[in-house]
Formats: sequence, C-alpha cells, structure tokens
Amino acid sequence: MERIIIIDDNNCKRELSDFLEANKEHIRFNTSLNNIKSSAKGFFEELTAELGYEEKLAISSNQNIEIVHTRDITHLEDFDQKTKLYFSNNTFIETSSNLDSFMNKLKGSNFIRVHYNYIINFDYFSKLIISETPTVVLNNRKTIPVNPDVIDGLLNYINDIESNK
Repeated sequence: MERIIIIDDNNCKRELSDFLEANKEHIRFNTSLNNIKSSAKGFFEELTAELGYEEKLAISSNQNIEIVHTRDITHLEDFDQKTKLYFSNNTFIETSSNLDSFMNKLKGSNFIRVHYNYIINFDYFSKLIISETPTVVLNNRKTIPVNPDVIDGLLNYINDIESNK
C-alpha cells in the first residue's frame, strides 16, 4: 500500500527528520530524470531570486551549484544551447541554461545584450567600434560582436550614462 504524506508545518520539522532517519530503509523515492531536472530548475530560480538578481546568481554546472557575484561577470556567451559566463579573473563557468534566462535574471542591472549570442556587463565596457562589423571591446581587451540593430540602443545607453554623471 502506497501513501503520500505532505506536511507543511514548521513545528513538525524535527519530528519529521527523526522519523525519516529512523525509517530510511522503508522509504523509497521514485522519480524520473526529467522530474529531477524540473525540480532543480525551479530550485535554482528560487535561489537566484532569493539572492537578488542584481548582486548574485546561482549557477548550475555539471553536478555543482555555484553562487557568483554579478559584478565579477564580464560577459556571457551563448553557444551550442549552453551559456558560458566569463569572469574578471579570466575564468568561466559553463551551464546548460540559455542566454535568455540570464537576460531575465539580470534585468535592471548593468548587463546589455549586444548580440544574439552575447550579453556584456557594461562595467567592463571599454569602447564601441562602429564599422562594417561593429564590436565592443571590454577592459580585458576581449572583443564582442555587436548586432547592427542594437547600435542605436547601445549609443543611447552610453549617452544616458554620460548625462547622469
């Protein structure tokens, strides 16, 4: 006979923990890999929201969850349905989350999508080269392609920063 028990009471946590520890050989948990992935995704989103998207992010990579400061991220790159987050210390983290999910988490911060495959942290912006193939140069000399459709928005963003000084 299978039973499902849901307890949503803070006063029962200790008792539930004691019960689970005493009966662990009788407790089974069956689920699919897709259910685990879905639950983990929700967990990461809640954790990131709890940490505050402007300050820290919870990044899932391989079997790890890393908490990173957004101020340390220089740029993000989309490739092969994955995202690489590059940091000011010349390291990177690869995650299976897509670039759109990061753009949503970073809304309202200093991150700008300059290309279909790139988001930059404007704190690391050095210069914009307007040419046949426009590019942004970061402080670490990394060059990022710029979609010509976003140049006007990027120039407006730069002008807004200048006018707020």
